Amino acid sequence: MNDKVKGIIIGGVVLAALGGTLAVLKFTGVEEEVNAADSSSIVSDSSEAPDESVQIISREETEVKEIKVTNECGGYTFTGKSESGKDNAGIAELKGLGLNVNKVNDIGLDTANLKAYRTAEQGAADLAKYGLSEPQASFDVTFTDGEERSFLIGNIAPDNSFYYVCEKGSSDVYMINESQLRNFFEPIEHFVNRTLVEAQTEDTPEFGKLSISRKDLGYDMVFEQDHGTYERSSMNMVSAQVMTAPIFAYLDGTNSTDLLYKMYGLTAKETMKVHPAEDDLKEYGLDDPACVVEFSGEGYDYILKIGNGYHDENEQGEEITEASAYFCTIEGVDGRDCIFKIDATALPYLTVVPGDVISSLMTWNIITDVENVSFAGLSDDVFEIKTTGEGDDAELEGVTCGGKELDVPAFKSFYQFLLTCPTKNGIYFDDPEGEAYLTISINCKDGHSDVIELYKDTDRRSIVKLNGRTSYRIQSKWVDRLMKNIEAVKTGGEIEQDY
Repeated sequence: MNDKVKGIIIGGVVLAALGGTLAVLKFTGVEEEVNAADSSSIVSDSSEAPDESVQIISREETEVKEIKVTNECGGYTFTGKSESGKDNAGIAELKGLGLNVNKVNDIGLDTANLKAYRTAEQGAADLAKYGLSEPQASFDVTFTDGEERSFLIGNIAPDNSFYYVCEKGSSDVYMINESQLRNFFEPIEHFVNRTLVEAQTEDTPEFGKLSISRKDLGYDMVFEQDHGTYERSSMNMVSAQVMTAPIFAYLDGTNSTDLLYKMYGLTAKETMKVHPAEDDLKEYGLDDPACVVEFSGEGYDYILKIGNGYHDENEQGEEITEASAYFCTIEGVDGRDCIFKIDATALPYLTVVPGDVISSLMTWNIITDVENVSFAGLSDDVFEIKTTGEGDDAELEGVTCGGKELDVPAFKSFYQFLLTCPTKNGIYFDDPEGEAYLTISINCKDGHSDVIELYKDTDRRSIVKLNGRTSYRIQSKWVDRLMKNIEAVKTGGEIEQDY
């Protein structure tokens, strides 16, 4: 084969490939003439392609006075920031609400420096093919010097990176990057600050009171800062807060922390409605909420209301039973008069029950703080405790009962069993009948006492009053083991922790 024939064949292959490429371009984009210069750019390195960008607006951000946006969601009015910095950028329809400052500022910045990737067509005879006869959105810009300009946003280009845009009154069509235009398609709710309560800082006030009221429970749960006159030992892993309703209980320091402090940094996935009316609240189940959470203290009083759940759909288009989010409102935070959609994982208040967070210790008194432990009823023993040192240096020196010295390690084991009077079997509110068959008093040196009274319920259950308040129902076999351990500690027997 001679060189001439080779050249013809190779040229034909190149033209065929190029023709296919041009056909694809014509097939997937807006029909337009592709000249030889365009063809050469296709086969050349992209880094050598000419810059075809067009600067449509070139202003300072503070020169943008107002932008009126119209879109399928209704639209909004952007007001620009002042050159002095006295006035921030804002959204007129969101007056009085907290704004996402970055998102709002982007509107002014993107408009002041509006730049097209390239011109799609100059003097287009048919704007409809670009979606500009019935635009998806439009925006009218007023500058501080009085100049006004208006733009239409049409269809998105085939590669989904650019929109076709033209200025009102002009037939020149531009391709502008989607990232510069996305805010013109958004509803006003998009620009609301979705952080309901700010995250904790060094200046955050002390924990005050957390109340949870739920329709599915017959009681409220209330948690408060423990302001007792005696200090808590860190070794007991007990929270600095306590449950005060429906019963008094010490909290597990690990399991309760997320619940107690979850309100801080609470952020919504989406803002559903601004300045909601009564009908809006009813639509989202917030006229009669499923759960109300009040978190209050010095300088703050937040009320979170949780309404209907939001359910995702599976691949078959069926609604998933478990809600992935809930519609909520919050009071006590300026600028949050909205209905928000919050992820279900951020709302432990909907499912928590006392057994999830209370400590396994019915009482927590450190043994070296205790003066004596007395029993009345099934047992009438009194254990007197002697210690040396104070505070963290205090040590158990000896224990007596009826004047008899007891084995100190054995009493420590006995006391451990006593503190674990079970709490997890179930809280209980109904006052028992009759008299207590056993009363346990743990009396501390500072005058504080914890009194545990046990009442017969059934053959297998006993009702417990803690400090005069009906609180638990426990297995009676714990009492049986307690009585055996009392005898064991007095006689030098083995203390059993199981029951």
